[in-house]
Parts: sequence; C-alpha cells; structure tokens
Amino acid sequence: MKYFKIALCFILSTNAGYSQSKVITVTHSELSGIELPAGSKQDNRILATASAKTLLDMIAEENQLTLEEGVEVFTLIGTVGSGTVEQVKLAAQKAGWQLTSLSGQPKNLLLSKNTTSLLMYLESNKRDTQLYLSRVKSSPPSLTTVTTQQALPQNTNSDKPGNALTSTTTPKENAEQKVIAVPSPTPATGFKFTTINFDDGWVSNERENWVEVTKNNVKVLIHYPNPTTSQYISDPEEAKRVAWNTLVAPRYSNLQNYFVAKCALSYIQGSFISGTLTDNHTGQQVYVALFKRERSPWMEFIAPNSTAFGQATGFDITTLSGYVENEAWNPLHRFEGYNKFAVAPSDLTGTWTNNFSGFTQYVNAYTGADAGMNTHSSSQTFEFLANGTYNWSISMASGFVGSIKFSGAKSSGKFTNPNNWQIHFSDLEGKPKLYNAYFSCIKGARILWLQDTSYGDFSGYGRKD
Repeated sequence: MKYFKIALCFILSTNAGYSQSKVITVTHSELSGIELPAGSKQDNRILATASAKTLLDMIAEENQLTLEEGVEVFTLIGTVGSGTVEQVKLAAQKAGWQLTSLSGQPKNLLLSKNTTSLLMYLESNKRDTQLYLSRVKSSPPSLTTVTTQQALPQNTNSDKPGNALTSTTTPKENAEQKVIAVPSPTPATGFKFTTINFDDGWVSNERENWVEVTKNNVKVLIHYPNPTTSQYISDPEEAKRVAWNTLVAPRYSNLQNYFVAKCALSYIQGSFISGTLTDNHTGQQVYVALFKRERSPWMEFIAPNSTAFGQATGFDITTLSGYVENEAWNPLHRFEGYNKFAVAPSDLTGTWTNNFSGFTQYVNAYTGADAGMNTHSSSQTFEFLANGTYNWSISMASGFVGSIKFSGAKSSGKFTNPNNWQIHFSDLEGKPKLYNAYFSCIKGARILWLQDTSYGDFSGYGRKD
C-alpha cells in the first residue's frame, strides 16, 4: 500500500521514547467522545501528528474525502490484537457513531453521527494499537458497508449448535445444470454477463467482494480470496477464527450461539463456523454459517434460521451434533460451482495465459543420493482479437537439469461462440477444436476456464494487463 512507508516512519518515531510534556495519559478522545482502554496515551509531538495527518490525508484522498487540519494520535498499550481493536469499535458505537469501512480496509473507518463525520485509522501490531482521528470537512459520498462488529474471542468452549437441529433430505446434486445467462445492460465490470439463473432456482450475481447466490430467503456469499484469509495458518482453529472475524464479523453484531463443527478423521477437512447475529444493514436477526473445504473459497450462508439453511442447501444439520464425516459436507461444497458466468465474444478480447510448472526429485533407492532432477513446465497463450481472429501458442520444457529439451507450437485462425458456454477454434494443432468455456470471478478480475471437449479437464487462464 502506498502509505505503508509513512506509517512505518511513524511507528519508528514512537519507539524513540515518550516526551513527558507531549505524550499524556488519556481516558477518552476529545474529538469523538470515545472511551479508550486504560493506559492509553495521546501523542501531541509534531512528528507524530504530522505523520498521522499525512497518512489520513492519503486515505481521505483515495475515498474522495477532505479533512480538517486537526488530528488526534493515540497509542493504546496493554491488551494487543483484535481484542483492543474491537473494544474501540464497540466504544465508538456506544458513543453513537456509525462505522463504515473504506475501500474494503477494516483499519480505515468512517465514523458518522448526525451531520458530523470523522476519519479513523485503527490498527494493532505486536507491540501496541495505533488510533488516529480527524474530522471530515466535506460531506462524504454514500457508503453502505457497515463495519460495526462483534469479533470472536481467542478461544471458545462452545461445541453445540445454538439452534435446534432438524433432519432434512439432501436433494440430488445436479453437476450439469441448465443455466440462463442474463446480459447486463450496463456492465460495470466490462463483462457482458453478471447474472446467471440456474435451473434449480439459484441465481448468481457478481459483486465487488463476492459472488452472491440467492434463492427465496436464503443467500450464499462466495467470498473472493484475500491476503488475510489466504495466508497459511498452521492452527486450524485459529484459521477459522481469522476467517470469521475477517469475512463475517464486520457486517454483523450481537453474536449468539457461536459454534465450530468437529470433523471426523479425514485427509480432507471441512471448516464450519456458525452463529446467530444481527445484520447491521437490515437490523434483522439471521443465522450465518461460514464454510470451506479443501481448496474451496470461504462460503457464507445466510438464512432466517438453521432450519431454513438446511432445507435450502440440502445439508443435514443433525450431523453437526457429532463428528462430521467428509462426505456430509458435499451439499455445501457444491455451491462453489455457482461462481460460474457465461462468455461473450467481446469479453475475450485480449491475451489470456495459462502456465504451470513442477518437478520430480529423483533419489537413488539404495543410497539416498541425489540422482538428478527432472523438470517440466508449460505455458499456453490465447490472444483474442476484436475482429474474431486469434493467435495461439504453447511452449514446453522438460528433461533432466543440464539436458532440458524445449518444444512448442503455434497456430492462428478464426474463433466463434456457438453459444455462451463454448468457443470454436478453426485450427489448433492442425485441426478445428471446440472448447467448453466459462468465467469465474475474483476481486477486480475474472478467470477464463477452458476445456477441450474431446478430452481433459478445465484449465484456468488469466488476462494480461
């Protein structure tokens, strides 16, 4: 992030030691009226306030805001981590402020109350928690992502679902559903299709941070990958807590009946967390379940209650009362397939590339000595032109290190779309070929998935800028 260096400079400046005349112990923020944790310090030193003001101005500029000159800088020492952050957010709510995240960054917050708005920067590191506040001069644009949250504790002893369990009948899974692509009249993302109607009644819509899948009164959010939830965390329970606090907690409050499912011994584990919460946007109480298995994205299920959740998804929630077998998660895992959008010829213009690499380290079976490394790598590229022509190429390298062989092929021709789910190429490797095709969404981009109809699986391609 472009203001990282400024934040770092400020952090380094605070390590130089507190000036007794400029750093004072405070109990609350004069600007906001927010009560602060015991031992909080307000830093009035010129370097500290100037660095914080520069950082806040950058955040304001990114969000089309203008700030007044004054700034408050606080260092919250004591309990470090998400606990202190959430304590401050709850104190802000208690003081009458409505909190809204800016640019999808939980640490950048807009505080609104009546006609007054403040910009807040709130972040915790291993040493302390930094809090900066400044008043917004101009009226901010309309924002809808409310971030008042109730985060999960570090540990929980809850091991039972909070709502009554109801047995349901799992519907037959339909892997090859008929789908209806609905063209977007004004595609903000640049792609023609942003809504897909599946023949089982579920409807997928592309959103900024997730794909939203709805049917009747149940909603599923297929969350896009993000740096926080994609990082490797060796402790599975900590990984679940981080995912809940990152993906769910910012949009809800009043958490009750928090529950983490136990998985039966299996090579592939499912992660399931649920609770009853208040939706900060609608004010309604809802049942929320967060689920992930193997390499699937995190999927958030939102329903009026656990019974409606089970009936809509086909998931037998009675299994949650004990250790859940891997196969029992199938009705939830299948929702990953609803991140699927049709392909229009105009969507393809540009260069799409797919590459993979791997190696096998061979070891002498008798001595254990290194017997050489065999490598293989491949890169395939499709360049689609606006006039309906394409250029295709593939390059490969394989063999033992020191004697690697290179090969490749190229072809050009015309492409057509027999329908919104297929692409026909006039010449690939000397003959015409038909590929199945669809898009999946990630934040700010799409992945093009192609499959030769004569053989093979789908491969993903990203578009070069």
